[in-house]
Amino acid sequence: MSRFTRPALPLAAALALSLTLPLAPAMANSLSLSITPGNTQEARLLGALVTAYAIHRDIRSGADVTQVGRNHAAALRQSGGGNLGIIRQRGADHSADLTQRGANNSQAILQFGRGANAHVTQYGGESGLLLQYGW
Repeated sequence: MSRFTRPALPLAAALALSLTLPLAPAMANSLSLSITPGNTQEARLLGALVTAYAIHRDIRSGADVTQVGRNHAAALRQSGGGNLGIIRQRGADHSADLTQRGANNSQAILQFGRGANAHVTQYGGESGLLLQYGW
């Protein structure tokens, strides 16, 4: 006989409910994987991974946008110090908007395929990674 604790019941209910919802990525013709940390240790690790990617790509400033293909749109706004923002678009018809306010944010938006859209805002001490593929 299995036993559920009280914190596990809401999680199980949320999971059961989510299985009945329609799949938005299939309707939107894109697939997105967004990684955002749940605690300070995870935030540091993800920030280090974004920084390592920046070093690998030889990004020397706090902001970098690279577009390969056609009909892309990108905006990257930063205010505050120690921010790192990366937008990479390959394919066609992508749109990405990254706003970083405050200090010590790190975010990478990587888009492939066709027609992916991203809008990310960070307010200080945040990190994230967004991978998107559109068709």
